[in-house]
Amino acid sequence: MKTTKIMLIAVVYEYGGVSSVIRNILGILDKNSFNVVFVVERLEQRHYHIKDDIKFINIDVRPAKGSINKIVNLLRHIYQIRTIIVKEKPEVILSFGVSINCLLLLSVLWPVRFMPKVILSEHSEQLFITQKGIPLKQRLCRAVYIALMSLLYRKTDYILAVSNGIAQHMRKLPFIPSSKIKVVHNPVNIVSIQELSKEKIEFTMDRKEVFCVGTVSRLSAEKGVNFLIEGFAKLLKKMDAQLVIVGDGPERLVLERMAIGLGINNKTVFTGWTDNPYKYMAKMDVFVLSSLWEGFPNVVLEAMACKIPVVASNSSGGIREVIRDGVNGILVKTGSSLAISEAVYNLLSDREKREKIAKEGYVSVKNFDINQIKKQYENLILN
Repeated sequence: MKTTKIMLIAVVYEYGGVSSVIRNILGILDKNSFNVVFVVERLEQRHYHIKDDIKFINIDVRPAKGSINKIVNLLRHIYQIRTIIVKEKPEVILSFGVSINCLLLLSVLWPVRFMPKVILSEHSEQLFITQKGIPLKQRLCRAVYIALMSLLYRKTDYILAVSNGIAQHMRKLPFIPSSKIKVVHNPVNIVSIQELSKEKIEFTMDRKEVFCVGTVSRLSAEKGVNFLIEGFAKLLKKMDAQLVIVGDGPERLVLERMAIGLGINNKTVFTGWTDNPYKYMAKMDVFVLSSLWEGFPNVVLEAMACKIPVVASNSSGGIREVIRDGVNGILVKTGSSLAISEAVYNLLSDREKREKIAKEGYVSVKNFDINQIKKQYENLILN
């Protein structure tokens, strides 16, 4: 049987985010049909396991200081990507994220002996969202990326948007034919998630004793975990509960101090980083996504796979493509601790409603199961 050589390329490989999507795609590609090469700019110390039957290349890009050094580093990086493509001769390249997408297309601006099919994947709406108070440097960077996308993306074969919202933004860019833009939602491995959710945890989360509210998130500003903590403090004025925050990030110390300042630190647990968040998810009575923006929230699908009811901020991105408000989840105003508090309280006060939403969520997540999304990827790759 003839195999198709496919190269996946990404900025970084680690736990969470786009890397979880890559892990799932690597897991579903039939090794009898595909010869897989996986390339990253940087490999973090904590990352998903890479199977031995996948050829892995770490470019190991190091940050440079000074304008001239940064330009030299960028040109070297483009050359390295091109060199790998020439050597490996992939028939298909699947790229993940705007920065690596642009670098990849720049690396093949002057022709190689063969031209692989190029499929770009877009996972974030951040570039397209107008935000107040953004520094000039970030605004300039945003403008440069938008310009590069408009000029370069038309040269690709397909652009995969992980949500209809992102697809709409892409269609507004000049020069890009709409026919190249396809919507392929992120996959989740329901069977694997449920198996991992059975693992024991290190501290008491007894749902019979006290309600547990929780989230799994990178602890950074855009995730809005501060609104969850403030909302939980309001909730404690009405009922007893426990808050479990799974994850780590640059805002952790700030958030821990916030919990102390609000007097709820004895009711709040920061688990830190873990390679298995599902064992915590499965013990939660309500899962909360408090993000200010999302491309397509994998973590909501994962909570649904654990049969946990979800409260999520009605932010931009694919959240409204996953949750039907009041049916398989609850949508609340973005950046509102009061809205989070009220929604969580209403769910915890109504067991029948919790169970109904959790059941509908589990039915919904089957549409995003890895076996369903697999067919879409294979059709685009082999078409």
